[in-house]
Amino acid sequence: MSFLSKHRNRKGIAALVAAAALTATLPAAAAFGAAQAAPSVQFQIGSLTAANNNGEVKLANAPYIEKGVAMVPVRALADGLEAQLEWNATDKTIRLERSGLTVSLKAGEDSVVGTYVKKIKLPAKVAIVRGQAFVPAKSVSDLLGADTTWEAKTKKVTVKAKGEEAGVISESFHFNASDEGWQGGFADLPIDYDPAIYELLYAREVLPLKDNKTNYGLKLNGMNRSDDLFMYATKKITGLKPNATYDASLSFTLYTNQAGGMMGVGGAPGEAVSIKAGFVSQEPKIVQEGEEGNVYYKVNVDKGNQSVEGADMKIVGNMVKPDDAVEGFQPKPMKHSATLKANAAGELFVIIGSDSGYEGLTTLYLDDMNVVLTPRS
Repeated sequence: MSFLSKHRNRKGIAALVAAAALTATLPAAAAFGAAQAAPSVQFQIGSLTAANNNGEVKLANAPYIEKGVAMVPVRALADGLEAQLEWNATDKTIRLERSGLTVSLKAGEDSVVGTYVKKIKLPAKVAIVRGQAFVPAKSVSDLLGADTTWEAKTKKVTVKAKGEEAGVISESFHFNASDEGWQGGFADLPIDYDPAIYELLYAREVLPLKDNKTNYGLKLNGMNRSDDLFMYATKKITGLKPNATYDASLSFTLYTNQAGGMMGVGGAPGEAVSIKAGFVSQEPKIVQEGEEGNVYYKVNVDKGNQSVEGADMKIVGNMVKPDDAVEGFQPKPMKHSATLKANAAGELFVIIGSDSGYEGLTTLYLDDMNVVLTPRS
């Protein structure tokens, strides 16, 4: 059994509730091939037929005009833009995600939260029409990185993703149903370490948030007993052009419970634990390095060490939570970008990890991974 698989704790797949069309969770979008058109969808006011790149779409309720604003069904909009849609029936909230951009809405309200905006006002409220959610076409599309055009004569609304290039690959991971192929590992510890005192754990678990029972993330847990500990999660991305150069971008959410300014052995539990991210063309693996009597498990990528970056992995933050006054785990958004070549098999590997100088217990969760790979011309 490999070192990585030995410490991996697979959790059961969470049950998904099948409900109306609005409640369905769309699969992550992945675009391949030079001939694939940018995602788009066209609506006509008053018509029960829309059209996207896959052909005609029958609508349960027709788009309409509300105070001069074109209102379209959010499910059909998400489908057309190849976006993920999540509906929370309890609080009637909608979450859209596409290529690293997120939009959060609530039925009956005109405020919206997006990747780069907080609580701006929509020109019209999100409406529920006979069980189907409708949103302002242009405002929501803009936040998802799409252009909207209006044909007054025909009363047609066309939404098309902008910035799309041939061969772009976009994948999102939310872990609510499975680990989606991610793997975890641990490095910078002696090969004869005592598992009982290191407390190493990689698992898919429910995020430790108040009243949360359905939102899962990837958990990494470890006690730094060797003056250094690297914990990581990695995922292989396939379908790239072999040996081609890509601009790679990554966004994800770290959940941490560490306050800033605390004291700790070797360093502070928040500031002395660097969060690093990177893209590499070889699969991250655990290898043994050192001489007899002083052999350590290491990872075969250049991550640097603790607060020092490496060629393959860069520091994107630390374990300090956003608000020290609030108890418990808090989300902390992080981003990384790089340019590199895919390997001969058309693969790249994403890796995210914590590099610790704090000689104590570190527990973190990773969620909402978004990867976009754009080929360079």
